[in-house]
Amino acid sequence: MIPSDIRLYTWVDVEEVLLRKQQQGEWPEWLVWVRAYWDEVTMGIRPGTQEAALKWLGEVYDPRFQIDSEQEMPEGLIILEAVSVNQRTLAVRFEETDEEPYTPRLSPSLSRPTVLWPPRQDMEPPEVLPADCPPVVAFHSFKGGVGRTTHALALAQAIAADFSLTEKPRVLLVDGDLEAPGISWLFEQRFPLPPVSFADLIALAHGDFSPEAESAIELVADRLANTRIDGIYVLPSFRSSAGVTSKAGFSLLAIKPEHLIQGSKDAFILTNILASLGKALGVDVVLIDLRAGLSELASGLILDPRVYRIFVTTLSAQSVSGTIKLLELLSERSPFLREKDPLPALIFAQVPEDEQHNIVSQENKLLEAAQPFLEEDRDILRVTTPFDGSLVVLPSSWKDVIMRIQRAGIVDAIRPVMEWLPSLGVEPDRENIPSLRSQREKLAELSEKLVYAEGAEVDNFLATMPLRNLASDYRLQVPIAVIVGAKGAGKTYSFLQIVRRYNWQTFANAALVINVQVKAVISPMMSSKNLGDNAQNIVEKVRSKTSKDLGFDEPQAASTIRDYIRDRYQENLHEGQWRDRWLDLIAWNVGFQPNTEGAGKDLTAHLVKKQQQLVVVLDGLEDLFQNFASQETEQTALRALLQEVPEWLSQQPGRPLGILIFVRQDMVLAAIHQNAAQMMARYQSYALKWNREEALRLVAWIMKQAGIMPSIDNAAKLTDMSKEKLSKALVPLWGKKLGSDRSREAMSDRFVIAALSDYNGQIQSRDLVRFLHIAAKKSIDDTYWQDRLLVPTAMREALPECSHKKIEEIEIENTALENIFTKLVNLPVENRKIPFTQEDAELTLAEIKTLSAHGAILREGDEYYLAEIYRFGLKFTQNAGRAKVLSLARRAGLEI
Repeated sequence: MIPSDIRLYTWVDVEEVLLRKQQQGEWPEWLVWVRAYWDEVTMGIRPGTQEAALKWLGEVYDPRFQIDSEQEMPEGLIILEAVSVNQRTLAVRFEETDEEPYTPRLSPSLSRPTVLWPPRQDMEPPEVLPADCPPVVAFHSFKGGVGRTTHALALAQAIAADFSLTEKPRVLLVDGDLEAPGISWLFEQRFPLPPVSFADLIALAHGDFSPEAESAIELVADRLANTRIDGIYVLPSFRSSAGVTSKAGFSLLAIKPEHLIQGSKDAFILTNILASLGKALGVDVVLIDLRAGLSELASGLILDPRVYRIFVTTLSAQSVSGTIKLLELLSERSPFLREKDPLPALIFAQVPEDEQHNIVSQENKLLEAAQPFLEEDRDILRVTTPFDGSLVVLPSSWKDVIMRIQRAGIVDAIRPVMEWLPSLGVEPDRENIPSLRSQREKLAELSEKLVYAEGAEVDNFLATMPLRNLASDYRLQVPIAVIVGAKGAGKTYSFLQIVRRYNWQTFANAALVINVQVKAVISPMMSSKNLGDNAQNIVEKVRSKTSKDLGFDEPQAASTIRDYIRDRYQENLHEGQWRDRWLDLIAWNVGFQPNTEGAGKDLTAHLVKKQQQLVVVLDGLEDLFQNFASQETEQTALRALLQEVPEWLSQQPGRPLGILIFVRQDMVLAAIHQNAAQMMARYQSYALKWNREEALRLVAWIMKQAGIMPSIDNAAKLTDMSKEKLSKALVPLWGKKLGSDRSREAMSDRFVIAALSDYNGQIQSRDLVRFLHIAAKKSIDDTYWQDRLLVPTAMREALPECSHKKIEEIEIENTALENIFTKLVNLPVENRKIPFTQEDAELTLAEIKTLSAHGAILREGDEYYLAEIYRFGLKFTQNAGRAKVLSLARRAGLEI
């Protein structure tokens, strides 16, 4: 099967599959040599081995290999990635040979020129970009380490942040540094396996026969639509985290920008392609971060007079001198100054406060070098941004880097650059505020319905970051994902919200994601046994409707599917066999070839033929796999479902069938013995985890649903608010402090989040919603506190009830914790005090480790503290009176 990190866009990717086989020593004896061309692959094989070759290729490129039986001698076709209506293939030819190479080797015959693009003094100005294409903005610097990438990110964030998320995406951000990718590394944590890259775009355009590489642009736009982050599409330099080299040790950059330029009549074709790609995506601007220095990787853009070129420099003599030489070079080789041609812009970066006086003298040097650009008395934009030590060493997380850039003031400082770009904005409408008692009643009523998702009492949902990521990443392809979350994190709630939309596009729109073209119908295959009658009716109606709309008979009963799985436990199947069983169950679930083996693989072909798309959703696996921690047969079945099935589906041509699997993390860890962390990292963007910011967003959303959130004008604004803005917006809910503003009490929002979180920093949505319900109910009759909905005494009184409920639910879910909790609750009263020692609690070392792993305890020396959300339910008291919730949270290293 094709490796999971490879997508077959061009011959380069087909070649990479064979290179890996060669490196792994898996070339068969009959294979002598392979030559890859842009339009075909030719294989030298031993006489009489063509049948074996076809079979081997079928296994290596499964499921993207098919035999071309129309030829006199059967040959092969490899199906390449394509927009569904336009199939692309790469032919495989065979040549029988008796030659004896020392080792099998792959020798691509497509020439890879290394001649640099020469200067052309007679070059005519390129045609003006069409008015409906977005401007192309290129960030460049003479030397590295001056903050070029940081400022490209800052401008992208400034543009995207100025508009509501209900509007279209604003920016296409391209990592054009093909030798030392910067943006790509930040992007990798958010998208471990990006669907397409800048290198792909260049290779596709190089082999595109259409006049302006329309086919390449259409394909890349189709795949790129799944890589949106906060209103920004990101095109990384490579799909492989290895950067410029593959796992086999060969260069992934087979076609370079200069090859594309030399092969085109238009010397500035790269600008046209990027602008057209931006147009296809509907963005307002294309930003590209280029390779530093006088590199041919950047020449096609920095010499194009139509490009908005931003040169970043520090005040160091070397950086300024190099930038001067760069401007002089541009004035010689890019002298065209039409009215619409933009002037270059300069950014003085990393300027300390005590060096501000040096800016004027350095500016004069640079402006003198740029004098040829100023013949029409036009001025060059200059921007100065401050030095901030936190930007010297950046973290690997996209979100953390953006936060640092914002805090450093770079985003605000770079806003003058936006004068090049059109300005848009929307003014929100305001709401009427209901009476205080009415608001408390509404909050208590709504939050009570939300405590248990199984009842399906509320049909709206919060577009949390994981759900937005899920909808955003699968705009143009059916979703294939494993969604991990603890009990109470919202698995069943999210499952029901997806199911009740029936159609993927409808769900995505409800998650505030637009431009979704996937209209796949949804079929719930498994659900929690705890669903209420209303929820169960919704699930069954959707199952029946999906089967009918696909043209099948009634779906197979869920109980029959469960019985079939339990029966297979006795057969000791391996992962591949279980994969086929799961695929069959997916087919039977929608009524396709019921009880017929092989139905699963036939279903995908049927859907492609009928031009249909289907997404199967699973929840409640813990009900079926109750012995997953100890039974190897159950672990094998889960492993096949979580790994083998998604991988097989992701490689299907046309990708008509998707799957969403909601599962607890402990089940994943038990089932996947190797690389479990790697597997979860692949889907980490969809994991149902609640940090402080998302928890505050949930509270604000509930208030909005109850009609008592006047400061939030629309759902899109809510999803885009920072935790600082959310904290301020929630002051009318619970005040600034758990007392008057002048009191010494804790800040309300920090106290609530800390009190409901464990010492791993995890907070469950159910605990938070239950807290709101209890506190609101206890606040209804209060007449003293008129500046807030939830009064301080009600908030404190809500915590014990929340804790008791949480302990009850954990004991049902987790046998290991249930035994420990029973031991703790039955301790003598004098031993149930915090802090306690291991001897006081009569716990074994293994039990201490279990509590610690679940975030239930915090160790300080030989003493232990219970998290507040556990303390009340386990009937522990504080030795020194009131618990210091915030102090303990800080000692645990939590973000409060």
